[in-house]
Amino acid sequence: MNCSRYVVEAIGNDGEHLLYNTENGAFVQLNEAAYAAWSNKDCAGELADALAARGYLTERSPEEQLGIQQRLFARARAQTESLELSIVPTYACNYRCPYCYELGHNKIKGKMDERTADAIVSFVRFQLERIGFNRMRVQWYGGDPSLALDEVAELSRRLIAWSEEHGITYSATMLTNANVIGEKEAIIVADCRISSVYLTIDGPEELHNKRRIAANGSNSYERTIEAARHLRANGIALTAAMNTDKVNALRYEELRSKLLEEEGISLSMVKLNDYGHFYGEAPFCAPDFDLYTHEEFFHAQFEEFTKYAHTAVELRDMLRPIRRFCTGQLDNYYIIDLLGDVYKCDGRVGETPYVLFNLFEDQATWKFDKITFDATHDEKCSACELLPVCQGSCFWERSCSDMPCHPFKTTIADYLRLYRELIGDAPEQIGGMTVLAEPFTPIELGWTELADPDEIGKLA
Repeated sequence: MNCSRYVVEAIGNDGEHLLYNTENGAFVQLNEAAYAAWSNKDCAGELADALAARGYLTERSPEEQLGIQQRLFARARAQTESLELSIVPTYACNYRCPYCYELGHNKIKGKMDERTADAIVSFVRFQLERIGFNRMRVQWYGGDPSLALDEVAELSRRLIAWSEEHGITYSATMLTNANVIGEKEAIIVADCRISSVYLTIDGPEELHNKRRIAANGSNSYERTIEAARHLRANGIALTAAMNTDKVNALRYEELRSKLLEEEGISLSMVKLNDYGHFYGEAPFCAPDFDLYTHEEFFHAQFEEFTKYAHTAVELRDMLRPIRRFCTGQLDNYYIIDLLGDVYKCDGRVGETPYVLFNLFEDQATWKFDKITFDATHDEKCSACELLPVCQGSCFWERSCSDMPCHPFKTTIADYLRLYRELIGDAPEQIGGMTVLAEPFTPIELGWTELADPDEIGKLA
């Protein structure tokens, strides 16, 4: 029997030895004798049987274990149930945020015209013939798509009508600063079947307005909140992110509570990065901005997480194995801009070297085998014990901001200690091992998509 390559070890708050299996979600605690046997690779009897039943000991070689991850990822990326589109109807933006890395994209002027809209509808038809999907999910992106709301509405109308005609389930989301969304615009957004809107709110009013600067001088915080109220009144769900550094992090807890209690908006922390590599140049400089290192932010994010009530079920779900990290790892995800250029990564839109093809080119030249990143074949990522819960994290983030890895690389021991604490008493002992959480079932993890039933049985 071999020790699984997908085991994370941590010391609990009371000095206990914790083992987490990232391949299947099993979580156990070992007493000193059992841990010594595990560390020395000398497990036997009841302990060995119990560890093997939960995937810590396996008949598979490390290469065979990686092979399973590669097949799982290959199946996930090749799904044909849904067509995922991110549509950029304009690169224009009415904000002048000091940290924005997309400023150069504003050189691409105008809004999506009817010719490009026609090409997108034709592309959707082509994809139905090619892969036979039954769901279409659209993300409206930019720039700011609300600045081309008439174009969004017209293309939405066409895509919705086409979907209904062909029995396709249609859904949509939007990323917007919401500055121009009033009562009338919110109704249009709802009519486009946009079920959720993603906002950015960088602090309480006075702080947000220094960071999210409206080009027309309007109070951007006030406009965002007004728009949020109109959107909610039309049944649209709202989530928001704070681009966080050491300055506005001091106000995060205050803002989070206010938005949730007063506006029904869920706020999360995301790291403010120097994507444009101009931090230190006014106005993106101290004392108004003070960037975290990646590791500092990951720890700050965990500390903020611990301030609110959580359950063991929530932690179990956070730490569950995943099939992919982002939509860019899907074969059937395409970002299409107003020029008809097609990309795979949201962060690369507007950058000519990353155009896969153009909708007006000969279909024979269209590339369908490109994805953002396959961690299972990457030399560094494929050797990591976190691969099943990470799948390479955001490749664009790592390439643009030198982010070393998924936050779990820095903080998973912290989350495991919290997980253990939330589980509470777990008296069962098998050969010195206490079972804190059993593995997810193959059905829960989607392993039933593997072709070999015997292989599925071994993973259970």
